[in-house]
Amino acid sequence: MNKPRHYNHLFRSVMHAALGFMAVGSMLIVAGCEVGPNFHRPAMRLPHTFSPSAMQPNKMPSGYAGPATKAVKPHGMVSLVIAAKPVHLADWWRTFHDPILNKLILLAARRNLTLAQARQAIIQAREVVTSSAANLGPFVSAVGSYSHSRGSKNMVAGHTSTGPSEADSYNAGLDGTWELDFFGQVRRGVQAAQASLRAAIDNRRVILITLLSEVASDYINLRGVQAQIAITQSNLHTQVKTVQLLRQQVGGGISTELSVAQAQAQTATTASQLPLLDAQARQLTYALAVLLSQPPGSLDKLLDTPKPIPPVPPTVPIGLPSQLLLRRPDVRVAIDQYAVALANVGVAEGNLFPKFTISANLGYSAASAEQWFNTASLAYGIGPSVSWSILNWGQVKSQIGQQKAVALQALYNYRQTVLQALDDVDSALAAYTREQAHYRALAVAVVQDKRAVALSDVLYRNGLTDFLNVLTAQQSLYISQDALIQSQQAVSADLVTLYQALGGGWQAHRPQASAMPHLSPPR
Repeated sequence: MNKPRHYNHLFRSVMHAALGFMAVGSMLIVAGCEVGPNFHRPAMRLPHTFSPSAMQPNKMPSGYAGPATKAVKPHGMVSLVIAAKPVHLADWWRTFHDPILNKLILLAARRNLTLAQARQAIIQAREVVTSSAANLGPFVSAVGSYSHSRGSKNMVAGHTSTGPSEADSYNAGLDGTWELDFFGQVRRGVQAAQASLRAAIDNRRVILITLLSEVASDYINLRGVQAQIAITQSNLHTQVKTVQLLRQQVGGGISTELSVAQAQAQTATTASQLPLLDAQARQLTYALAVLLSQPPGSLDKLLDTPKPIPPVPPTVPIGLPSQLLLRRPDVRVAIDQYAVALANVGVAEGNLFPKFTISANLGYSAASAEQWFNTASLAYGIGPSVSWSILNWGQVKSQIGQQKAVALQALYNYRQTVLQALDDVDSALAAYTREQAHYRALAVAVVQDKRAVALSDVLYRNGLTDFLNVLTAQQSLYISQDALIQSQQAVSADLVTLYQALGGGWQAHRPQASAMPHLSPPR
């Protein structure tokens, strides 16, 4: 009965000692300082609103369009609303009210392979956080061994041994080490890993916003090209009928072969545009398929039927510049990278200080298998140790200087990213508003060109003008109609660019909750 009691006493003694060291170490870590600078969001002076000049296009001279202006109904004439409250741009593509576009957006968010790579990068970064956090606690390993040894007879002093000695050794137990993070070096490493995880999450958002914008832009451009094809075919049909009429008039002496040749040349020129436009439509369809991670041509049935260019909504809320700091994921990535760099300064500075380690072991050692797990075979040890590299301070100081330079680079990159974000929005606003003014002028041109075609046709039939004026009027109408379609396409595409610049879209497609742990910023 004494052996079990002795065993229990020894085991309790070892456990009490280990727990005591762990408790003392934990208190010292909690009370200890953290090397390196603490993170604070850098202050930036931002304008109260986006550039007014970007939202106010130049005014046209009054009366430039003539009386036909009243007949013009411009496409995409909307108002820009500056909202004091945060604007909701999570699913901005739905403002176009196009079910096919909605379908393409959702499929791209689910299937795109570049986005899938970004999701795996988040998982990898999360595992790095787990690995870094494990360094805060003790490491325990189970060990076990058996060995048989035989000594040399000639190595025994005096050669009095009757033969070489032989022995068995049986060992099993636990070995533990714990590096106490007195100065916060390990904690800074954890903070750097956490910030890297946030950067990976925000980088996925950057990729997602870019992806959704590319899908919407390609889709709008495809519908625009299809509209150009329709306009070209309509004009070609009219021109073919004109050629047929002229040939009939040549027989009656009303027209000339010159007029027929001129009309045929114009018809061929118009027809030559169709293969080029069809090639553009094919390329855009194939590009959309690749964005959805599908083989080129897999979307032909869905997209080959022409549809109208998605119209823009009546109002577009744009929010305030200060909201970009929270909404633009590239700005968030920049601040995450700055947090990583600051934490790494602390990791480097930790090498200036000594490292304290607690080592412990508990196990059984015996010379025979029968005695292996007896109480008398119990062995244990525990004790602290300290190490301090004091002759490489020059190298450590250099590493600290390198990390500080990296932190300053990250700070400057953050500020530059914010300025670039403001520039992106102002440039998108300017392009959007100016393109609407461009559309207004082209719409007037189309109305006037139609009127010119009708008048020239009447004058030619009455013998009051040359047929060349008819051809000129028809060609001018085709050019203005084609330009109007391209401007209509540009208005919708510019709105996509504006939504991208405002940082909308990633909020509607978030990774699973397991991939999005709650992370506090480094202190």
